[in-house]
Amino acid sequence: MHICQFRVRVCFLALFAQVLVLPSATGQQMFRSDEWITECEAAPGKGAPDCSITVPFWQARAGQGGSFALVVILQTGSIGIVGQPFPEKAVLRVDKNPPIECRQTRYCIFPSAQALAVVNQLKVGSLILIDVITAKGTFSFSLTPKGYQAGMAKIRAWGYRFSLD
Repeated sequence: MHICQFRVRVCFLALFAQVLVLPSATGQQMFRSDEWITECEAAPGKGAPDCSITVPFWQARAGQGGSFALVVILQTGSIGIVGQPFPEKAVLRVDKNPPIECRQTRYCIFPSAQALAVVNQLKVGSLILIDVITAKGTFSFSLTPKGYQAGMAKIRAWGYRFSLD
């Protein structure tokens, strides 16, 4: 996908998610805080919900740009980074905790045990540092986890529970 197409899709999703979408007949709920987008599918209390929290981030410099998203899948505690140009490696750090690293082309998924530790760090953290290494260069980002924390509070308010809580 071309970087402009990716940005258009991210912008559309961001605009669409600016208001809280009430539960639909399919049991889908969405909430946005800052740039973070929280989504759940399934009725609360009826089996494991399918919830994720995503934050898009991008950078343009010297004629090249990168658009990425950090995705947290709450049922499993999985964390990944996707985007354009395709990540080859990513390093993620919350506050002064040890960084975690993934090395996969296209979809960079962090190792499970390390990802679970970061999920716990995001609950109380104040700063996220991300380096995404691609064939076109390295992109560095800093984010706040406040939108993630607000998303988790909204998920609990909707009645969803996870073993990660």
